[in-house]
Amino acid sequence: MQSIIESLQNRDENFILKRMLDNLAFFRVHNKKIANAINNTIEGKNTKYQLLFSDDDINIIDLKNKVFLYPKNSMLNISSNIASNPLNNQLWKVYSNDVKLAKVDIKNLAITANYINKMVDFAYLNILDSNPMLHLPQLFLPQSNIFGLCGGIFLQILIESGYRFHSLLIFEEDIELFSIACYFVDFKALFERVNGRSCYIFIENIKTKSFLNHYFYSKRVTNNLLRLELSAFISPKISQIRTMVVESYKSNSRGWGSFEDEMIGVRNMLKNIQSSNILQSPKKFDATICVVGSGPSLDENIAFLRKNQDKMIIFSCGTALKILRKHQIKIDFQIEIERIDYLADVLCDARLHDTPIICASVVNNDVLNIANESYIFNRGGSASSYMTLDSSVIEFCAPFVGNAGFSLACQFSNEIILCGIDCGFIKGKSKHSIGSFYGKEDISLPSNVFKVRGNFDNDVYSDSIFSLSKESFELAIAKYKPRIVYNINYGAYIKGALPIKDVKLKTIINKNILNEQIKSCFTPSIGLKSDLNIAVERYICALKNKILNSNIITKQDLFCFIDDMCHFLFQESSNNPECGILFEGSMLHLLQNMLFCLLYAKTNDISYLFATLSNMIIDCLESFLLEYKSI
Repeated sequence: MQSIIESLQNRDENFILKRMLDNLAFFRVHNKKIANAINNTIEGKNTKYQLLFSDDDINIIDLKNKVFLYPKNSMLNISSNIASNPLNNQLWKVYSNDVKLAKVDIKNLAITANYINKMVDFAYLNILDSNPMLHLPQLFLPQSNIFGLCGGIFLQILIESGYRFHSLLIFEEDIELFSIACYFVDFKALFERVNGRSCYIFIENIKTKSFLNHYFYSKRVTNNLLRLELSAFISPKISQIRTMVVESYKSNSRGWGSFEDEMIGVRNMLKNIQSSNILQSPKKFDATICVVGSGPSLDENIAFLRKNQDKMIIFSCGTALKILRKHQIKIDFQIEIERIDYLADVLCDARLHDTPIICASVVNNDVLNIANESYIFNRGGSASSYMTLDSSVIEFCAPFVGNAGFSLACQFSNEIILCGIDCGFIKGKSKHSIGSFYGKEDISLPSNVFKVRGNFDNDVYSDSIFSLSKESFELAIAKYKPRIVYNINYGAYIKGALPIKDVKLKTIINKNILNEQIKSCFTPSIGLKSDLNIAVERYICALKNKILNSNIITKQDLFCFIDDMCHFLFQESSNNPECGILFEGSMLHLLQNMLFCLLYAKTNDISYLFATLSNMIIDCLESFLLEYKSI
């Protein structure tokens, strides 16, 4: 069979027409919109882009601007250059999400860190040499993102050269451009050369970020480690979409958690359900709730809070307490979610006094002891929250306490104001409000940030954790559906929240009555589920069997094994969160370190190395089980 280059050099019109018709048949089954666009291209109905295929040149014409996308007689050469050895080609870029093979501090991750460090020691003794390099299998490309196909000839060359993609995301900004690529790219063959249903094609736009998040999350470890990127075409739309992809990629590396953190939460929960009422039957009341964080926009909104504090319920989140106290603003409830052991000292320093506290059931019991009134809630994403018989689990409470404050507010009100919650860095301002717990901060932007849409078109930047927080707000808005959410901050735009600089509140409310109504939604805990120990033992046994029954010889096998393990972990975290969430985070870290260690091996036969590292993971699981049984 002729290659794509030979066919085009010979100006074989039958070849490209047959390829187009094959793609038309393929997309008629899988996507009728693309099939219609292909049909329009065949019939010459395109209005923006058209293929030039003549003895003199092969090119793409921009009909609107009356220009060619390629210099004359260069399309084939440029496409060949793009397709040449992508992992060592300056036209492609490789990113690692700042993941490094390094030992972990054992202080807070006693078991997980111990076994990660054993893996690292093993790698240095048995795998790495004086010049360590990652070695991917021949003709195998990691998670890859292509922005703009520009005809896609280079993609067909990669297919014909035998390349496989572990996962592939393609964005083409115009459906006519994509239909022109159908003259050259065998899309059926492309889908067959991407592992495990992981070929995502977006055309013209990405309607919802959840598709992007699913792309990364579905292969959370293997899509996190390496990202190969090609921007074959530059435009404002492609730059915007690339920013979205980078944002999802960076967010994917956050929020994994660990067994040790979860166990702190479990121990704290066992104490807290005995001493405080827990949220079980939330109701909505006719009052505005203002959720206050300690972002830099809080400084701009102190006057608003002072003016309207008698017209709304104020939820102070985390370190906002100290600033609100300084400005004599009456706080109705202090919200906390952190497991950290020094949280009680922070609250004492910020003068909690007689303010009622609502905190996640995982917080240190000392926090409840210093409060005159304390109430707890089951925080989604914590294993301990699913161990109780209490039914109300509040989701989207991470990564910041402001997220928890908002999700709680959604349980009690249909009108919510976000204040001091910026979800990003504002150029020229510190990360937190002036006078916060964090003291004086540098106003320069960190090196790992990327620009995002501002709530009021400000110079706003984000990083992986701020991006995760913004996404959590957006998911909470979509899930809980409050009637109106006002965003009065100068930070990042939050989809579903109305950007407004001043909310007009007219009615003074009876805060005492409303606060008592909110408190009445908290009642004594029912207790724990039965047979938790049996469930955990079954879970550990299932994990061990999956590892022991895996026949891993090559690095390609390794990628598939890790994806299969991640699928099991996510499924269990969804179906049996009291077990799944407890172990998921540490397992992800262990699997990522296994992948990283084995990619340094120069040979593609990794069977012996895999067996040694997998035995370390099995030993780690046994240690987890013993630690769990000790509570």
